[in-house]
Amino acid sequence: MTRKDYHQILGVAPGATERQIKAAYRRLALRYHPDLNDAADAGEKFNEINRAYEFLLKHGSRGEDRAYSHDDAMAREVFRREREKMYQRARARRDRKKKEEEFFNRPEWHDPLLVLNYLLHGFAVLFALASIIGPVVLVCIAGPGSLAGTSFFLVAGGFLLVYIYQRRKTWFRLGRLMTTRKEVAAFFRMGKEKPTSDKCCYSRDAMAGGKPYRIELVKIMEVRIANRGFLNHGAGYKNKVKRVVIPRSSRAHYFHRLSSLVKVLGIIGCMLFLPFQSLLWRFMAGILAGGGLSLMLLGMARVRAKSTYLLTPGLILKAVAWIAALWLISDTGPGFDIRTSGYVYLVVAGLLFFLDMAVDLIIGFLPFYRWLFKPLVRQGNVLDGLYGDGYQNYMELPVYSVLFPFFRWLF
Repeated sequence: MTRKDYHQILGVAPGATERQIKAAYRRLALRYHPDLNDAADAGEKFNEINRAYEFLLKHGSRGEDRAYSHDDAMAREVFRREREKMYQRARARRDRKKKEEEFFNRPEWHDPLLVLNYLLHGFAVLFALASIIGPVVLVCIAGPGSLAGTSFFLVAGGFLLVYIYQRRKTWFRLGRLMTTRKEVAAFFRMGKEKPTSDKCCYSRDAMAGGKPYRIELVKIMEVRIANRGFLNHGAGYKNKVKRVVIPRSSRAHYFHRLSSLVKVLGIIGCMLFLPFQSLLWRFMAGILAGGGLSLMLLGMARVRAKSTYLLTPGLILKAVAWIAALWLISDTGPGFDIRTSGYVYLVVAGLLFFLDMAVDLIIGFLPFYRWLFKPLVRQGNVLDGLYGDGYQNYMELPVYSVLFPFFRWLF
C-alpha cells in the first residue's frame, strides 16, 4: 500500500486524532460488518478497515511516515542491490561474448572456419543438384519404379534448392579472409631474432629470440563427493593451473610452424587419396603419416618437437585401446583395403565417452597411476618438477581427453 492508503480506507485526513480515527472506524465497521452487510466483498473490506484502524492507532500519522520511510529505504536498497547484480551479470556476459568474438576473430581460427563454411555451402549446392538430377537419370535408366526409393532425395533436394535460391545474394558472400598474402608469405619465412639472454629449449646453442611456446598444466587439489540419496549424487573438484613459458628461437618457431603444416597436409592427403573404404582408418593413417613426416623434417633441421610433453604412458595406453578396438571391428580386403563394420559408430562413441572411466576403474587405485600422466621424454627441470609435484597436461574427461592432445599435437 502507498503512504495514504490507511487514511483513505478510514476516510480520515493525515494527522487525524485518535478520537477521529475511532469515530471513523465505528462508522465504517457498522456499515461493512459481514453480519450487517450482505455484499460479496463486505468481509474483505471489513478486514482492511481493521488493519488500517490497528495501524493508525499504534503508529499514528508520523509513525506511519516513519514506518513507510523505513520500508521505502529497505525497498530502495534491495532494488539497488538487485540492479547492481543485474548490471554485473550483463557486464560478465558482454565481456565473455567479447572474449569469444576476439578469440574466433583471430586469423588462425577465423580463416579456417570461413573456408570450411564456404566448402559446406558449395557442398549443399552440389547435394541439392545431385538429389534432383540423380533420381531423374535413374528413372530414365531403370524406369519409374525407381522413384519409390529416391523420392526422399528428390523432395529434400527441391526444398534445399528453394532455400538456397531465397538466399542466393548472400549464399557465397560469407566474408573475407583476414590473412593477407604478405602474412601467408611471412609464414614460410623465418622471423628475425630479438635480443635476449635466454637460451632456446628446442635448438641447441641457439638464443630464444622468437615467439615462446606456452604450456598450461593442471593439478587436482581436492575432490568432493556428495551423496544425497538414491540417484541423487554429485561430485566436484578444485584444480590449480600453472602456465609455463618455454623460450624458443625464431628458427625453432619456423620449423614448428612447418611441422604443423606437414601434419595437416598429411591428414588431408590420406583422407583424399588413401584407398581405404573406412574414413576413420584414413584419418588415423593421416595422423601417422603427418607425424612421421614432421619428425623427419624436425630431425633434419635438428629442432626438438614441441609436443613431446604429450607423450605419456596414459596417452599410449589409450592409443593402443583405440587401435585394438577398431581393429576388432575391421576387415582387410584385397588391395590393402580396410573396412569397418556397422558397429563403428557405437565403438567410437564408447571410446570417446567411456574409455577414461574404464581406465580409472581398472588402474585408478594402483600406486603407479599418477605416473601415467608424466611424459616419457625429459622436459627440463621446471616442467619435470611440476610433473613430479602432481601436475598433468589436461583433465581426463570424456571427449576432451581425446580432442585436447590431438589439437595441441597438431598446432
